[in-house]
Parts: sequence; structure tokens; C-alpha cells
Amino acid sequence: MKLLGTVLLIFLISYIFIKRRDLLTVKFEFKINYLKYLILYLILIFILVLFIDKKVAFFISNKYPTGYFSLHPDLNIEYTKIFKMITHLGEPEYVALLVFPMFLYSKIKSIVKLENASLGIIIVMILGVSISTILKIIFMRSRPFLEWNSSGFYFIEDILEREIPFKGSYMSFPSGHTMVAFCSYSFLAFKSQKTSIKVLCFLVAILVGVSRICLSAHWMSDVFTSAVIGTVLGGIYANKR
Repeated sequence: MKLLGTVLLIFLISYIFIKRRDLLTVKFEFKINYLKYLILYLILIFILVLFIDKKVAFFISNKYPTGYFSLHPDLNIEYTKIFKMITHLGEPEYVALLVFPMFLYSKIKSIVKLENASLGIIIVMILGVSISTILKIIFMRSRPFLEWNSSGFYFIEDILEREIPFKGSYMSFPSGHTMVAFCSYSFLAFKSQKTSIKVLCFLVAILVGVSRICLSAHWMSDVFTSAVIGTVLGGIYANKR
């Protein structure tokens, strides 16, 4: 399934650059009153990192040594299986598997709006992945399973001093899966006229974020950051298109 998703993702991206480059242009104006939201976000992140991240991870993580699920192995096995399935919904390849039928139907029925929406999901998702990757490189935060007793931020300068390798274990902030989920599903939610679809889209995105914490892959602040950025990106692109 993942291989098929990768092939479809490559096809959709290629189609965008060959046939629909017009969808890549979006105008955005930064307004001074946006600063208050940025300040509020920074305050919330500060609170999460210092006071909440560890408590949440210790409580619901599947790997914390003395946590509830570690003390109940049988329950932990089922719990982990469920969230491993959910977390796939935040992977680009699986998003492509969901988007391609929409795109194919739009071409068969010549529905331009549906085509724009399906390709828009891919565009905003790739933008989110790019931003997430850049932030991961800058902050180089260790994942919960690696350092339970540390907030784990190393930043680029520390990487050179500590000789921390560039690898997944030190790329926790922000959550890439959550970024993909919120970029993709929030965009679809903003474009949809049906409340039920809006609710479903945000519910799926939230579950993906929760799954990343439950699987010990991310701290709550990693997920929160991706949820905020992903929703903003999805909203901006949906409103400009």
C-alpha cells in the first residue's frame, strides 16, 4: 500500500508541476495584528514544554517504563496496534491514496472544483512537510523515548558540539505526521460545505496527533505546533483558492 501511495504521490506532484502550476501561486499579506496570535502561541508552547509535555507523555505513552500502559502489557499491545494504524493517516503516501480517487473522479466527470481541491491537498501538504523538515533541522529535539527526563532541544549549534547525528531520533519538533494531517484535512474541511465532513476531517487530524504522543514519537508541544501551523496553512490556501 505504501509503495502504491508513493507512486500516486509522485504522479500527483508531477501533474501539478506539468499541468497545474497555476495552483502554486497564493498571495498572503501579513498583518500587524497577527503578532498577538504569534505571542499567544509562544506563551502556550513555553507552558507546554516546561510544565505539561512530560506529564502527558508519562501518562499516555506506550513506552514510559512506569506508565499505565507499560504496567499493563496486554492492553499496551492492542493500544499500540490501534494508534499505529491511525498514525498512517498522517503519512504523505497514505494521503495520496485518499486523494487520488477524488482526482480521478474529477477528471472523469470534468469537475474543476474537485480537481482543484484534490490537488490543493497535495500542495498544502508538501508545503507543510517542507516547513516541518526545516524546523526539525533547526531545533533537533530528541524524541520522548530517547530522553524522558529532558526537554531535548539541541538546536543546530549544539549539534556540532555534541556530535548529535542527523537522524529521526533527534527530529521531534514539530511532528511531521501531525503537520501532514492538519495541512491536508483542515484544507479539505475549509473547502467543504458540509459540517459533518468538517468535523470528520478535524477529528482524523486530531487522532493522528494523539497517536504520535501515544506511540512515544512526539511531545505534546510538537503536536500542538504542527496542528497550529497545519491549520493555518490549510485555512490560508483554502481561502485563497
